Formats: sequence, structure tokens, C-alpha cells
Amino acid sequence: MQPGRSRLLAPLCALLPLFCACASWKPAARFEGWTLYVQDGQPVAQAEFRAAIDPAFAAVERTLGPFRSTVRVHAWNGGVEMQSGNRGVIRHGDDAALQEIPGIGPARVRAFHARVPTSPFAPSGVFVGAADAGTAVHELVHARLAEERERLPLWFEEGFATLLGDGALFEGEWVVDGLACWPWRELRAEPLSDQRLALLLSIDSSNDHSVPDNVLLHFVGWAVVFDLYRELGVLDWRALLARFRAAPDPAAEARRRMRRTLAPATPLEWLARLDDPDPGRRLAAARGTWKLDADAVLARVLAALREERQPEVRVALAVNALAAAGQSRRSWRLRGRLWRSVYPVLRDSELSDPTEAAALRELHRAYRGRDGRVDTQAALSDLARFWEE
Repeated sequence: MQPGRSRLLAPLCALLPLFCACASWKPAARFEGWTLYVQDGQPVAQAEFRAAIDPAFAAVERTLGPFRSTVRVHAWNGGVEMQSGNRGVIRHGDDAALQEIPGIGPARVRAFHARVPTSPFAPSGVFVGAADAGTAVHELVHARLAEERERLPLWFEEGFATLLGDGALFEGEWVVDGLACWPWRELRAEPLSDQRLALLLSIDSSNDHSVPDNVLLHFVGWAVVFDLYRELGVLDWRALLARFRAAPDPAAEARRRMRRTLAPATPLEWLARLDDPDPGRRLAAARGTWKLDADAVLARVLAALREERQPEVRVALAVNALAAAGQSRRSWRLRGRLWRSVYPVLRDSELSDPTEAAALRELHRAYRGRDGRVDTQAALSDLARFWEE
């Protein structure tokens, strides 16, 4: 089982002067601190978006302080077709805007933030094409930082937003983890030259740049900010940026911190969170681990599964273990441990959400070989909050 190399791209922050110039946005609902806008004639599941955005809004305010003005959140179902690193067009539909990013692979841009309107048809605010809490956290970080007087380096802002947007929704609250597994894997697979790194660090949101550079800018920013976060242990952007700026050579400091983040031991050290007494933090740590694609990580996940009793965390560990096993050849011993550990979870776990519970049963039927008609990708989509990072 392999749920696609990347089904959700790290959300991009960009000024998008070309998006849907013919459509108008109208307020559909007002909530505490934010207003939901939708496009004429486009159906949007308002309850689903509120269930994702409310906890995201609360998480950003806990970390960065209260918003100073009401946030405009524009919602649709679909994605963004990127034409450059800071220009794109909104597309509608579940399969919209799936792009092949050169050197990175297929990805779907689901959201962006526009600081200022670039025309009467291009309002400012947060734009989200999926009701996903992590995506909303990322873009709301940009919205909140836009209220600050200091203009942050784009790589740092994207890195901080990526870090805060990595986690899991547990009992209605966004729980931050911070280990973004996709950037970790991609940066290890394709090391950057000093020249390319210097270019990425120099990009500003107003500079025209390529889509691959925008994606890599997110990845590099995350790798540097994650190391700062590990070192200082606080989600205070001022403290993190001040520590980085204390180094005399920014490029050398970025390289040093990236090297520490990308060390093979880093994920295993961070996965000590799988032993945390808080089940929300354990769930957030488990989510996305399949992307690390390492035997040592899979063994660590299975060891945690053996001791875990909380149903949702058990499901997250099991589904990520299955996905990891489907990517590469594993030793017969490790695969044996996997099947013995995972099957009982698929068979016996009780989830309160009926759609998720049914999806779990579907996976169990598929992997027991009892029904070749089971759509495993559809079942995985219904379980996305356990594995899709």
C-alpha cells in the first residue's frame, strides 16, 4: 500500500494576481475572529471548513497572539494551478491542479495567502481549497505575521508556517508536532549546492521565481526553523529568528542547521514523542512517518504500536506502518512483525466517526485478500487525518 508520493503539497504563500478574475467572493458566514467567503455558484461544505479552521485559528492565536483584525478566509473545493512561484489560478474539483513539479514529483497546491489585493478581482486574505486544519494553520500563520511591523525573510516565514502546520487534530484541538517528513525526505534525496541554497535564501515574495524554487524554499525554511525549534524549545518566531541572525554568515548557518535536521538520527530522536503521556502529541508524532521510508523508523513505529492503547493513535501508527511497508522492500522479519501488529488494529479498533470506522474495515478486508473490489485509495482518503501530512 502506498498512498501516493505526495497528495498534499506544503501550502504555498504567494501573491496570485491571475486567480479566478471572473469570480466574485461573498461572505457566507461570520465566526469569532474570521469570516468565511465563497464564490458565486460554488457549493462549499461550510460545517467542514469551520471544523478545520476554528482549531487552526485558535492554535495560531495561542502561539502568535490574537489577530488584530478579522481574517477573511476564502474557501473552495479544489486547488491552485501554479504558473510560477508567486502566480497561479484557482481550479475547482477534487483532481484540480495536480502538477508535476520538476525534480520533486506530483503535488497539489491546496492553499495560499495574499497579503494585499492586486486588483479589484483579487482580494487579500487566506485562500483554502480543502477543509484541512494543518493547511489552515499554515496560511493563518502568514495572515497573523502580516500584521507585524517587521517583514520576515520569506524562507523563514514559510519554514515557521510549515513547522506550526505540522501536527494533528485531536479532540477538536490542533496539536503541533513539527517534524515535516516530506521536506526531510526530499532534501536528503537531492542535496542543494551552495549556489542554489544562497538563491533560495534570497527570494522575496515579490521576486518572480519558479515553482520548484518555491517548494524548495518551503523545505529549506522548515529544515532551518526546525533545528532552531529543537535547540530553543519554543515556538516564538522572534527568538528563533534572533538566534539565527546571531550567526555571522547566514548561508553557512543555514547549511549547518539543515545538516543537523537532515541527519539520519534526527527523526528517531524526535519520535521519542511516541512515548509522550499526551495522546494528542503521540498522534501528531505518528502522522506522516510513512514518508520517512526507513527501516529504523518503521521498527520504532511498530514498537510504539505494541504498547499503544488509545484507539486513534493505534490507527495512526498502523496506517503509517502499512504505508511505509509499501514503499520499499523490507526484511522478512520486519514484515512479519508488521502484519502481526497491524491486522488486529484494522480488525478491532473502534473509531467514533462512522466514515473512518467503515474505511478501517475496508482496509482490513483488502489486506486479508477477501475482496479484490475494495478501493483502498478511497479508504485511505477517508482516513487521511491519520497519515496525510
